[in-house]
Amino acid sequence: MSIILEFILSVCIFIYGIQLFSKGISNLVNEKAKNLLIKYTNTLFKGIILGTILTIIIQSSGIITILTLSFVNSNLIDFSNTLGIIMGSNLGTCFTSWLTSFINTNNFLVFLNPTFYTPIFILLGLIFFLKNKMDKSNTLLGLTFFLLGLKMLNNSLTPIMNFSWFKSLLIILNNPFLGILLGIILTSIIGSSAATVAILQTITKTGGITYLNSIPIILGENIGSSITGILGSINTKKDAKMVSIFNLLYNLLGTIIFMLIYFIFYFLKVRFLYLKINSYHIALIHTLFNFLSIIVFYPYTKYLERLTRKMVKKI
Repeated sequence: MSIILEFILSVCIFIYGIQLFSKGISNLVNEKAKNLLIKYTNTLFKGIILGTILTIIIQSSGIITILTLSFVNSNLIDFSNTLGIIMGSNLGTCFTSWLTSFINTNNFLVFLNPTFYTPIFILLGLIFFLKNKMDKSNTLLGLTFFLLGLKMLNNSLTPIMNFSWFKSLLIILNNPFLGILLGIILTSIIGSSAATVAILQTITKTGGITYLNSIPIILGENIGSSITGILGSINTKKDAKMVSIFNLLYNLLGTIIFMLIYFIFYFLKVRFLYLKINSYHIALIHTLFNFLSIIVFYPYTKYLERLTRKMVKKI
């Protein structure tokens, strides 16, 4: 029971860290973000670059989605100008998975491990707190909680990995549909795609996770991450609702396309699906999915936009 409580606590600290960091950094760059959104969204390519950069900075695609639809709701930018931002935000969120990979880096690469700098982040955060510079304090302390939550998550999952029920769960997850469902549900409940990916990355230390298990969960997580935008669009104008619907459609169609490719390999029993996967491979798959989604949908974005407008008209 104590292990389960430690796991829940670690996830809460991880999510709180992301939210605190997002709050601090978004306040610091809010005006700049607004100006950038207005100035650099006149082409799809610029929007993708902007969405990617802002999400890497703020560390939450959900925050970027909410921020974007709020600007649309306030008539600051048109829905058409948000398409690239949404696509880029999905790519930018992959940065967290790479950061998570470095948490477990080898000793000789200790300076690449973000947790190495945690005491410095705490000290600077407290200094800014005492000086009443809350945005800077929240940013640094949020980053500290984020890293602390990851470390605790790693420690809490280690004993669970030896339980027989956990090993049985890994066998069940050989079913791709259950994997997708787990990714959707877990991300929807936790409210953070970064947390879902971090949990999966930590579980890879068991040596029992393969590409077969992990790919459907990662794809499902991308669908689950769209729920934040859907909830945020409640009681907004139709144009703002289009932002969240487009985000959901983009991730849903991307998942369907890549799952079709996955099933081809699955039914052909291609060997690489049964190979063990590690934290870096998880980050790579997560990044490849979102990068290739941009490549695939880039020529057809206007069609997705039209479909989104038709769907929202019927709401």
